Amino acid sequence: MTVGRLPSIEGGIQPTLVDAKGDLIAAVAADTPARLAVGANDTVLTADSSTATGLKWAAAASGGANWSLLNAGGTALTGAQTITVSGISAKNDLFIIFSGASSATAQSEFRIRFNADSGSNYAAFGIGNNYLAAYSNQLLDYESDSARSSIRMAQMTTSASNVCSGYLYVSGANTSGIKAVHGAGAAQQGTGAKQYAIGGYWSGAATVSSVSIVSEFGNFDAGTIFVYTSA
Repeated sequence: MTVGRLPSIEGGIQPTLVDAKGDLIAAVAADTPARLAVGANDTVLTADSSTATGLKWAAAASGGANWSLLNAGGTALTGAQTITVSGISAKNDLFIIFSGASSATAQSEFRIRFNADSGSNYAAFGIGNNYLAAYSNQLLDYESDSARSSIRMAQMTTSASNVCSGYLYVSGANTSGIKAVHGAGAAQQGTGAKQYAIGGYWSGAATVSSVSIVSEFGNFDAGTIFVYTSA
């Protein structure tokens, strides 16, 4: 049996429409095919209504979060019991850092809230070191609570000059669902300090528009908070 070319189909796409390996056929209008030349190595096909075919070759999006500092230079922790950084909009990921935080009142605990929400909408699960006496005499706390009014980060010692530092990562900040969090906070060496390593969530339905750090007792008198955001 002789093998030959199949008969051409009237109105079909002609082989001469493509010129090179990797060329694609795309529509430029109803019943109107056209050639989309192959793109450069490592580019990806991307929808673009401004082009003739509605498609283009573009560089692949970079992976991972592209962090930018929302509050340029950081916000000083001083003169108030609650310090708020607002202006968060359309950001999915937040990275919150507080450094050298101190209250005028010894043993104040520092906590994080979103959108000034003080309701029982926070959950935290993890461990904490509770130094009731000497720094080396440590007790291990187990943090497991789904109805908190904030995320506990760290507690100062019995000295008013003690400082705390820590971080909190927030995922899903631009959604109406739960916002997952994980982080840690620690106080300097001394009696009465608490340090936390926690994960959990905030169940508020609104997207995150502000972050507050709260001193349980007394006004802040030292430290800085930095809020990094990424879409």
